[in-house]
Amino acid sequence: MDSSATGFRGPAEWAAPALKDLLPDLSREEQLWLENGFQPAGRRRKGRRITKQKLLPELPPSMSAQRTEGERDALLIRTVQDALCHYNARHQGGEFDAVKPLMEDRVGFRDQVWFHLNFWARSRSTNKIKRFFAEVHYKPSSDTSKYPRATPIVEICTIIEEPLSQYRRACAFCAASFEILHPKGCRKFVCGNDKDRFEQRLVRCGSMCIEPPFSCPSKIERQSLPYRSSSSSPSQ
Repeated sequence: MDSSATGFRGPAEWAAPALKDLLPDLSREEQLWLENGFQPAGRRRKGRRITKQKLLPELPPSMSAQRTEGERDALLIRTVQDALCHYNARHQGGEFDAVKPLMEDRVGFRDQVWFHLNFWARSRSTNKIKRFFAEVHYKPSSDTSKYPRATPIVEICTIIEEPLSQYRRACAFCAASFEILHPKGCRKFVCGNDKDRFEQRLVRCGSMCIEPPFSCPSKIERQSLPYRSSSSSPSQ
């Protein structure tokens, strides 16, 4: 589903594969990343034994979740698609299709909003799923229509090759808790890199409060949750 024609507005929902369907296609490292609470296997606590029985225990969806998993993904998918469009245009014959947005953080820099994100994408040639890192910012549009289309500028979109434990989880603006793996090298990305971070004067944006992947209920699960209205009161 393409959201590129709607400015910063994306689709109401975006249907990524269910975890049970996606799991067999993930590498062992990515499976351990999920099982280990979104941390690379190399950072796993010592003494913790990994077994198939422990892999991805089923957890009930959060009763307090405000979004479905599809709504969560829809908030991130436009940036993913813009990054992949850039990558595919430069790797003809090695194109990928978006599978699942993972995590994203953002900051104000040079009067634009800049994004760092990780996502999974599937190779059209090998069918393998790879993790990507992208840095994307948007040039505001001069269009005066209701939903102006900002111009995406992709500074980098690259595959994060395994082992995942070799990559940093944070930069000058990405919180380590978001587990966004960054490319190695002091200037592989522009915003928040080690060499320029003190001169860049980054401005924090309001948090989008993005939930971790696979932590929100599905649309069907959300419909089955009890409805509670803050204005309702017990009958007298």
